[in-house]
Amino acid sequence: MNLSQIDLNLLFVLKHLLEEKHVSNTAMALNMSQSAVSRALQKMRLFFDDELLVRKKYGYELTPKAESIKNDINTVITQLEKMAHKQSFDPKTVTSTVKIYGLLPQINTLMPKIIARIRNEAPNLVISLDSAPKRHFEALVDGDVHFALSSHQPPSSDQNIFRMVVAKRTFRLLMNRNHPLVNEELTPEKLAEFDFGQISLQGEKRLSFEHKYQELGLANKQQRLSAPIQLSNFSSAPSIAAETDVIFHLPTPFAEAACQDERLITREVPKELQLDFQEVYLYWHKRFNDDPMCEWVRGLFKELYSSERTLA
Repeated sequence: MNLSQIDLNLLFVLKHLLEEKHVSNTAMALNMSQSAVSRALQKMRLFFDDELLVRKKYGYELTPKAESIKNDINTVITQLEKMAHKQSFDPKTVTSTVKIYGLLPQINTLMPKIIARIRNEAPNLVISLDSAPKRHFEALVDGDVHFALSSHQPPSSDQNIFRMVVAKRTFRLLMNRNHPLVNEELTPEKLAEFDFGQISLQGEKRLSFEHKYQELGLANKQQRLSAPIQLSNFSSAPSIAAETDVIFHLPTPFAEAACQDERLITREVPKELQLDFQEVYLYWHKRFNDDPMCEWVRGLFKELYSSERTLA
């Protein structure tokens, strides 16, 4: 293996190929021709002495070797970018991309002010936001994003993730304006008589506050809250609540925004059911801790949200 033969641009193409697992999608993402991407893949196959991607019906599948080097390639590219930034980083002229993952309530509430500052101070810095429901820390660990906004905790085994508190969040109950409980004082007992919508972002098996019912002795493994509606994201909750008597437990900004639909209202969550985890964190991986661009972006979050703004 002769390292002098490798073109760093080929590594960049391979990084995208291993993520996309598709030649045409990679070509589109990089604004290249499919033939150019195919030639780059062939050169990388020769360099690594491995097929790397095996053709399947709808794209490609990574070989074991490709799986093993995927994170290494991300690390190499990150380190090269870091070295370049140390020599030349200037917000006014930087042309890099900062990638941030977060669910819609956090993105919609926290990012507009950050984006406004970036547009003003670093007009050529591209901001890439990913809000697709998935496990919150996978992209961070894989090196696919620089930051993640989340109220969840990373795996305790991962010691390479850093964080800072950027907000405290609250929740509201979203329900139909004609719901039987709309004019009632809400108690855990009364709520338990109605149906809830479960929003499972990471494969959760129970409602977010069901453990509170267990602590109160109002639920157990045999007697659980009724959750006939199960969603993988927030987006459908308002339209379902508007047409049914199903109640949703949602982050306050999202619930209140949904009430632009006059068929909906929000109600305060009873004190006994309020969740203990309220902080929203900005997370980043050790690999980006000393990156000047990321340090600058973290500085914006600290400046704008150091007082732990409440998402209410």
